[in-house]
Amino acid sequence: AGNLRQAHVGLGMRVLEIGSGGPNAAMLAHLVGPDGEVVTVDIDESVTARTTAGLERLGLSDRVEVITADAGRHLGRGVFDRIMVTVSPWTIPKVWLEQLAPDGVLVVPLQIAPGLQRIIGFRYQDGHLISESTVPGGFVPLQGANRYEPPAVELTGLSGKAVTFRFADQIPDDFAVTDGVLAAEHAEAWSGVIYASRTIWLDLLTWVLIQPGGCAMEAKDPTDRGAEKSFYPAITEAGSFAALAWRPLGDGNELEIGAVGKGPAAGALTTRLAESIQTYGADHRECDPIFEWWPEGATPDLSPSAKTLPRPHGMLTISWPARLRRGRSTLPHIARNL
Repeated sequence: AGNLRQAHVGLGMRVLEIGSGGPNAAMLAHLVGPDGEVVTVDIDESVTARTTAGLERLGLSDRVEVITADAGRHLGRGVFDRIMVTVSPWTIPKVWLEQLAPDGVLVVPLQIAPGLQRIIGFRYQDGHLISESTVPGGFVPLQGANRYEPPAVELTGLSGKAVTFRFADQIPDDFAVTDGVLAAEHAEAWSGVIYASRTIWLDLLTWVLIQPGGCAMEAKDPTDRGAEKSFYPAITEAGSFAALAWRPLGDGNELEIGAVGKGPAAGALTTRLAESIQTYGADHRECDPIFEWWPEGATPDLSPSAKTLPRPHGMLTISWPARLRRGRSTLPHIARNL
């Protein structure tokens, strides 16, 4: 599994798995060997019972301790070289860092924004976490004391189906998108950023979701956004929104990324989003973003361009290295269709 590779588990290590199930704990037991130790914890007693039974059948009970508890509280099992989280949290509780050795690795499918996870391999250095690997993936949300439900507004689109706006922190005070806005004519703007079909745009989705007004716009019928070929990241401003969109080019093996939106300011907002996508394509595409977690009390040392996302127990920051380019950018001007 990708997250196991990210953890760099070696012989003799102590490993904590948060979110049990069985197979992952068994693989960890083999990786740490007879001189290592694995502790696996889950809040659900039926899950830990299944894990215990499976480990007994495999003859690995002597290497793995199974605990039923809320991992949001200190387990009292000392310090671990590696912590692997197999449920998706919104934040990184302080107690996890208290149980992680200096220079240890924490692998966690962190919720970067509503609807978007990244499995991040963090290294614990100088009192904070810094990413050294990221891979796509998704896990069930973390339960217990640190469970998080993003605030949301649910509307009804022209199709008669639900359209939901989910925000990372709080619903903006000026949010005024209504069912009537969803029934209005749409505006489009196109960035000139081209992808091969069937490409995963994970970094682009991250870029859009952390823009001012960024949110997950979930539409059961995508045409309620204004275009069938649209996707959930969106930005909002008062009574208008602009969502990610794409259109096929040529024989369909390539597609162009743009924006589709509705509301009184849809023209300006779709142009703004398309320009932001153009900036991403020119300056940061194919550059892995750097994720850092600064626990409460830490003093962040940030680049001027870093995006800060305050969370319970600390702050997540995201920064993009600049893309090395040869020559001048050939991206065209924004194309708008009103």
